[in-house]
Amino acid sequence: MTTPLQLQKRTMAIAGVVMTVYLVLHMLTNLNFFNQSAFTAFYDWYNNSIIRWLVLLVMAAAILLHVKTAIKIRHVNAKARTVDYKKHDRFKIPAVFVSLSIVFLFGFILIHVYQTLTFVSTDTYAEIVQLFQSPSMTLFYLAGLFVLLMHLHHSLANVLQTLGKTSFSCHCLAWGVPLVLVGGLASIPLYISVVMP
Repeated sequence: MTTPLQLQKRTMAIAGVVMTVYLVLHMLTNLNFFNQSAFTAFYDWYNNSIIRWLVLLVMAAAILLHVKTAIKIRHVNAKARTVDYKKHDRFKIPAVFVSLSIVFLFGFILIHVYQTLTFVSTDTYAEIVQLFQSPSMTLFYLAGLFVLLMHLHHSLANVLQTLGKTSFSCHCLAWGVPLVLVGGLASIPLYISVVMP
């Protein structure tokens, strides 16, 4: 019989999978940046289609569901464990820093969506270049992607552990997938700020 906590964990995992699939597709389409004509053609179509708004709606629902369920699970866990562990297998990050990083990641996502929705021209390529020619904006995006990397690694490691996968190869997978994904997303702001004039 499925307990309420197990159901909440499954809900959170499904929402996480939806977001991860979107991130992979987002990274792959953004890598077209290195082919300006392909990038421009894709975003000319995407920004003027209903699909953009459907994707935004699905992602907003997935994020809200993921966050709401995570808060519920954290509340249940906090009530169940009134005394903290005396010994941790690995370095323990204080809960306040975890909470702040999640708030920062949520803010990063909101700012990113707002910026892409309020580009002043129809030339997405030029808007992206202009955005990341600002060193402060590049640093902000890299910080957001770093927090995303940590969150993805933590999530994937927990999923693999739940499935009983604790071998060295699974630890490599828990780091490898997020590193490739975040590395692909980070390549554009880095390229613009370091390579482009």
